[in-house]
Amino acid sequence: MTARRSSPRRAQKDRRLPIPRLPKLPFPLFRLQRVNLPNQLTLLRMALIPPFISSFLSDNVAFQWAGLGVFLLSAITDYFDGKIARDRGQITNFGKVMDPLADKLLMLTAMISFVQAGLVPGWMITVIWWRELAVTGLRTLVASRSKVLAADKWGKIKTVLQAVAVVVGMLVYATQNTLNASNPDWRMQLENRSWWGEALARLLDTHALTYWLMFIAAVVSLISGIRYFRVNWGIVCEELEEAERVES
Repeated sequence: MTARRSSPRRAQKDRRLPIPRLPKLPFPLFRLQRVNLPNQLTLLRMALIPPFISSFLSDNVAFQWAGLGVFLLSAITDYFDGKIARDRGQITNFGKVMDPLADKLLMLTAMISFVQAGLVPGWMITVIWWRELAVTGLRTLVASRSKVLAADKWGKIKTVLQAVAVVVGMLVYATQNTLNASNPDWRMQLENRSWWGEALARLLDTHALTYWLMFIAAVVSLISGIRYFRVNWGIVCEELEEAERVES
């Protein structure tokens, strides 16, 4: 009986080393070691949203300052994830979609917390986010035609105004609560100093600064949204006419 000879191809297959398997990680750590740094920063920004709102709406003054710090940290990650992605050539489809979404979720959370704290009325936030969602839908419509809806001057201005309104609002809110907790007579003491002390006391004792900054942001957001639709109204009409032809 002759020994069975293996073919060279089978011998080469037998010499292959087994493919190592990565250990299975729990759900929150889903193969995070394979995610590039810009996307990790995007995920971090989304993960910071619950700690931010729980800290800012806390009755503890220290937690309120911590909430402001978390928001600023999130804003810093927003800057660096885009910069790193461009510098390293690590722009991904995930980053294109989730990076702006993380920004909008963070800003929406902050503005809702302002309404919860009684700093601004809800209609301002409704106007701002009507614009955000409407323009996002318009961008999707324009992208279906392989075009890009670039941000214009008004869009950039509204982004800056929204960020300023949120940061200043959190700063004033935390300062008010700190002063109230440390010295109930702080306003009277400031007013007795000089004219600037009286002006500062009136500024810190009300939510007027936060109100008017958010009001301006809402008005500019509305103007920006109207301009986007006016410039691209032809595309909207063409899509509606195309839908009408398909139905008929």
